Amino acid sequence: MNNLRKKQTNQLNHLKNIVAFRDLMEGSDVNIVYLGKITQNTINGITAMTEEDMTDKKEDKKVSRRVYHVMIEALQNICKHADSTAEYASDSLEDGLAKDGIFLIGDNDYEYYVTTGNQISLDNAVRLRDILDRVNSLDKEELRSLHKTTMENTTISEKGGAGLGFIDIKKRTGTEYEYYFEPLDAKHCFFILTIRIRKEDV
Repeated sequence: MNNLRKKQTNQLNHLKNIVAFRDLMEGSDVNIVYLGKITQNTINGITAMTEEDMTDKKEDKKVSRRVYHVMIEALQNICKHADSTAEYASDSLEDGLAKDGIFLIGDNDYEYYVTTGNQISLDNAVRLRDILDRVNSLDKEELRSLHKTTMENTTISEKGGAGLGFIDIKKRTGTEYEYYFEPLDAKHCFFILTIRIRKEDV
């Protein structure tokens, strides 16, 4: 009997958590939240739902294209930079390169924002921090110059070619990256990245 009551209590708490999460979502400007394995099907599904949402809102086509591009790049970045020593790892996007990726997209009156999260190694965190800080510090002309130099001198690999994707996103959005590294253990951390896309022309 005690086990049954414990099970019923756990089920009730789970349902209460779902209701609380629904209320939180309804009171915020979040449109889509995804937690789980990132695969090509995941990317296709999320982008399709977001496109439908922007169509329903009659969003400006330039803004929609910009948001779509950022979403694709952000989702692929989860896979590019995922910790290869994580419990789940694969060389195939179809199978999923990130076991516990987080993706969130929302909007308000003046901007869209895309937030991603995934486990990475501390070595990778240092590299990403340096890339993001450098890209954040550049103006439009400096970004164009860096983009051109990177394209000419970098061999593009599955890891993205020395931050080429990050350079391209900032060129399109004109906004700075917001990021945070949450330590997990001596060798790993959880990398959280937010990209903002303004609704007016950049």
